[in-house]
Amino acid sequence: RDLPAECGDGVLQTDEECDDGNDDAGDACTTACRRAVCGDGQTRQDLDPQEPAYEACDDGNSVDTDECTSGCQVARCGDGYVRTGRSEGDEGFEECDDGNDAEHDACLSTCRTARCGDGVLQTGIEECDDGNNEEGDGCSNDCQRARCGDGIVRADLAAGDEGYEACDDGNAEA
Repeated sequence: RDLPAECGDGVLQTDEECDDGNDDAGDACTTACRRAVCGDGQTRQDLDPQEPAYEACDDGNSVDTDECTSGCQVARCGDGYVRTGRSEGDEGFEECDDGNDAEHDACLSTCRTARCGDGVLQTGIEECDDGNNEEGDGCSNDCQRARCGDGIVRADLAAGDEGYEACDDGNAEA
């Protein structure tokens, strides 16, 4: 006696896109007898990471800001999407993500917002950025070069060094 045709029996039926005769959800044919595609909720495991259709993950949604992007790749800093649902201090927390490795724009390659004192010079915004918040060195707390008349005595220079200040009362009067 004949058994009724069903998905997974290895025989392609008219309502099936594929039927490979197995129940492996990680190959080219899903357990629902549909061709595996990114976004179907089943991560393909039969492809090499170098292949264009490779899926590192597949959460079945088109949200780019969760753990798995709509392109079926694991979310990471530098992918151009700011991950949500994380707090400062959590692994993978992102303040920004502009999708590039440039350090001199508003978003650093660490996915942190550029700010004075981060040690990265923001072109056209900061005169200097020595990565600290110490007054009295060559770069002030507002990332401007130290100068006579700024109200801060340079402590990083010795008497006789160019730029040495014995005092700085914050005005230009002699």
